[in-house]
Amino acid sequence: MGKKDDPKLMQEWFKLVQEKNALVRYESELMIFARELELEDRQSRLQQELRERMAVEDHLKTEKELNQEKQILNEMLEVVEQRDALVALLDEQRLREKEEDKDLESVMLSKGFNLNWA
Repeated sequence: MGKKDDPKLMQEWFKLVQEKNALVRYESELMIFARELELEDRQSRLQQELRERMAVEDHLKTEKELNQEKQILNEMLEVVEQRDALVALLDEQRLREKEEDKDLESVMLSKGFNLNWA
């Protein structure tokens, strides 16, 4: 029996693949969370700037100031859309990961290995 046919070795290989997948997934989630924090910070700063600008009555503002308020609102909408896209991306990744796990488990079971990752 060759090394590639050794059940203990194959079980260890499957375990390592699962651990690698978990680490890659964790890294991906951390990158998404970091981007989410950046967008959250940007949204907070835009909201603060808008509050300060809106404290002044509209009839006292120049056309340029009114346009700047509109620009801030547009930026805020873009940030919200980007945050929504990140949530959707994270959901998609988690669904894909479940499918990958099922596929790996299926291969393991077809090879006669148990699913005990410990």
